[in-house]
Amino acid sequence: MVHLCEALASGIVKVVVPLANETAAAGIPTAVIHGRRPETPSEHELAAMFDPRVRLVGVPGWGQRSGSGALRSAIRAAAVLRRELSRYERGVLHMHSTYAGLVGRLVASPGWTRFYTPQGYAFLNASHPGAVRGTAFMAERLLAGRAHVLACSLTEGAQAVELFGSHDVSVVQNGLDVGSLPPFAPEPNGHLVVASIGRVVYQRRPDLFAVLARLLRGEDAEFVWLGDGPEREPLDRAGVDVSGWLSQDEVAAAIAGANVIVHFSAFEGLPLALLEAMTAGRAIVASDLPAIREVVGDTAIVVRTPSEAAVALRKLSADEAKRRELGRRARDRVRRLYTKEAMVGRTLAAYGLADLRDAAAAPETARRP
Repeated sequence: MVHLCEALASGIVKVVVPLANETAAAGIPTAVIHGRRPETPSEHELAAMFDPRVRLVGVPGWGQRSGSGALRSAIRAAAVLRRELSRYERGVLHMHSTYAGLVGRLVASPGWTRFYTPQGYAFLNASHPGAVRGTAFMAERLLAGRAHVLACSLTEGAQAVELFGSHDVSVVQNGLDVGSLPPFAPEPNGHLVVASIGRVVYQRRPDLFAVLARLLRGEDAEFVWLGDGPEREPLDRAGVDVSGWLSQDEVAAAIAGANVIVHFSAFEGLPLALLEAMTAGRAIVASDLPAIREVVGDTAIVVRTPSEAAVALRKLSADEAKRRELGRRARDRVRRLYTKEAMVGRTLAAYGLADLRDAAAAPETARRP
């Protein structure tokens, strides 16, 4: 069993760790080939997350997407993957994210069954030049037949079927460990604390969060961003407090110190940062995207613009009971629909390893919208 991750960070960690640990605990040789970003946990932290039987294979420079260096690191990742696959005559290769999917589908892998989870297709990223997006789209089309798409949401599965005409698509929604959730933490008193979570990049639209902060300037509201990234300048100019990278425990504590979570997004696979906010029992205001509606159902307020978000925040600021109700319903929704156990069981079933779990559920089949 080999997992391929261009950057073992953020939400990808929460998906790969339980999957790798499950097969390793069953005695299946398991390796995780990965790159690194600034937010990737340290080697010591990764070792604590993974079962000691999981082999972690780092690829120097992979995860830094800058010019010729990105190409060299991708070639290096392909060489490492080829070496790992050659250790066994057959197995399962699971590629997590668009960049890992590109490398993993280009490397010949006779005897290996390949699965690919885009976690948000790169060609949807409107911050990239048109030529880059077009190349990414054509690469997806050309490589579509080289792996079974294991989409992380119904929305992503429908995109794979509709855009690429592939029927080799299943859906296993992302999930979190909700077995030992702490009780609701009381909201902070005083002014309204509005938080956003994740990497400060275009996908998470920090520019819109900055506009929102300016719209509510002078209205006794504090805006914080839990995370860091290369596109934080608009946040700094708007007076948003950017925390820098935090440990998982620090993120949980910071979410508990907020009244409302705002999740702006340009495109999504299935956002684990949003699931984390939902498990904390905080009211959520989020972008009106199909993948986000799939996640939140009727447990959040969805908006299209910062102005709509400002109206929602003003209403929530004056209605503590509404905030509590939304938070409770969001938490219950994750407990019912987005658990680690369901994610792992359905993924193993897709691999053909359902017998590793007594109650592994079959993955859903993606359909045209």
